[in-house]
Amino acid sequence: MICDGMADEPVKSLGGKTPMEAAFTPAMDRLALMGRCGLVKTVPPGHYPGSETAILTILGYLPNELPSGRGPLEAMGLGIGVSSEDTIMRYILKGQESRLDEIAPLYPRISFHPLYLRTGICISTCKEALPVDTALISFWSADTPKTYEAFGKRHAIDGSHPARTVMIGHVPLLKGIATALDMKWIEPANATGRCDTDFRAKGEALLSAIDSHDVSVLHIEACDTASHECDPISKTSAIENIDKHIVMPLLDKLRHSPVPFSIAVMSDHPSLCESGCHSSSAPPFLLYYPGIEADSVTHFDEKSVAGGSLSAPDEIYV
Repeated sequence: MICDGMADEPVKSLGGKTPMEAAFTPAMDRLALMGRCGLVKTVPPGHYPGSETAILTILGYLPNELPSGRGPLEAMGLGIGVSSEDTIMRYILKGQESRLDEIAPLYPRISFHPLYLRTGICISTCKEALPVDTALISFWSADTPKTYEAFGKRHAIDGSHPARTVMIGHVPLLKGIATALDMKWIEPANATGRCDTDFRAKGEALLSAIDSHDVSVLHIEACDTASHECDPISKTSAIENIDKHIVMPLLDKLRHSPVPFSIAVMSDHPSLCESGCHSSSAPPFLLYYPGIEADSVTHFDEKSVAGGSLSAPDEIYV
């Protein structure tokens, strides 16, 4: 379970607590009490702390295998055909008066594909056509598509049979990662990527998926969105909804399961409510499976897990 941007730093409006500390999370605290916790470095040195880096690191990819930008993965998530000759970038419109339909004709050799109201990806098939920043539009994270080994083959069950894997989420980046790694993609109804997403539907999708898959990865974007909007109250509420509608039902289902299982809950990277930016600091994670030797952690938050048995030195990452 990857709660995008859930980790944070102390927020003044929350009395110096982080949203994780302020939230009421009995299910995650119970997992922390029964399992083992720590801080994990998900962003290798020299890499931007974006989800494309952190999530692929979590899934087992090494620094030299990571993308330099998320554009190619988002293109795959949007179903746009790309080749190794293409260069894919993110763009953002500057100023409230900027309009893509007026700006795009200025770049006839580049195709534009909106993701949100003011941002999206653009694709150039010619190196000489790479754009530069202007007063109206900004470009960044130029990259070419990479080939990734299928997640199921990378994490085989017994060395020969590929694992049956599924990714549950909403945002194009995650769909692109699922496509690149040959994972089944499930997008629950009423998923929005914001704090108004249907947390219950995501939880139900996860409960259904684990019956027929060996590895189920659930991605939840809401906390990251709230952080970018500098909204710690909504972020705290999102964490509580994750606990209530996803983690608690998962525990209830697996408590009587005859099949061996393990649960990992983590933030891919910290997203800071006070600045609206990502951080490369090590986020918290917890691991639980029946029979695991519990450590001393009793609450799942940034400070509590720092003393957990699975915390690693800063120079070590997944």
